[in-house]
Amino acid sequence: MRKLTSKGYGRIYVEKEEDIELVKDAIKELDEFEIEYLPESLITVFTDYPKVVYTGKFDDMDMDMLTHVCWLKGIKIWVFDAGHDELPKYEGAKRYETAL
Repeated sequence: MRKLTSKGYGRIYVEKEEDIELVKDAIKELDEFEIEYLPESLITVFTDYPKVVYTGKFDDMDMDMLTHVCWLKGIKIWVFDAGHDELPKYEGAKRYETAL
């Protein structure tokens, strides 16, 4: 079971703007208590990648189950957990930066 890092950074990306509310509905179905901790901008369209937001206490949701339920409903989501980093880190980024 995968979860978002407590008081870390992450995002749930969706394909279309209208999918945001559908994902919120799926979260309510899976855990009506955890929805209270959902940061307002945690779910966004994929074009906002790689921007992440503070996850706060939204850390008890089974992200594998959420992904499974959403995909069964035809909602394509990608859960990204950046841990405690505000920006995603890429392997080789340091090497690339020094080459500039």
